Amino acid sequence: MSLNSGARGFRRAPSLFRNTFEQLKTRYDSVQARLDAITFPERYKGTILEKWAMYWKNLVIDYKEMVIDTGRTMRQRPVRSSVYVSLLAGGLYAGARNPTETDFYDQFRQAYNELSLVHPTCQNPVASRHLTFLERCHNEGILRRLSLGVVSFLWLDNYDKGLAIYKAVCPYLQPRYLTFHERIIDVGFNGKFWVLERKMVDYDINEDNL
Repeated sequence: MSLNSGARGFRRAPSLFRNTFEQLKTRYDSVQARLDAITFPERYKGTILEKWAMYWKNLVIDYKEMVIDTGRTMRQRPVRSSVYVSLLAGGLYAGARNPTETDFYDQFRQAYNELSLVHPTCQNPVASRHLTFLERCHNEGILRRLSLGVVSFLWLDNYDKGLAIYKAVCPYLQPRYLTFHERIIDVGFNGKFWVLERKMVDYDINEDNL
């Protein structure tokens, strides 16, 4: 993208915000006009129906004022508003692409299948050891996933969830927050787990045989 096209984009930003603001304002004005047009018979005045209608009417007014204030701020500071909107959109995208535990096992199975097609003498020892380590942790039932909304951490617990011995259930012997970072073995972001992705680079090249 050239500098001229970028400058044109920034110049178009205020008009884009203004058009969006005007459309939202028009919609809220239409909804408010419909609510204002509603009249209750005398027998319903002072009842729960009138109170319910007044509640929704005031709610629409509050949202309308919020939209007006937001639109006014966006028109006054288009660059800052563009940054905020971009950060919000990026956060929503990252949240939607936050990988789950199922995504990890799908990625692990795919990596395992790819490595199994390579002769053992040609397998990258780094990839082979990492997959073997993950397989052992899975068999022991100590793999856990912690989601922070936009990113996930794969970490190691002490024992399997189904284990009921004293060390596994005692709250004083659970993993501590201060040393939690030492248990993290992978980071999930944007639809994949990146440590596993990095370990599988050149999985079919054994440098010892070169």
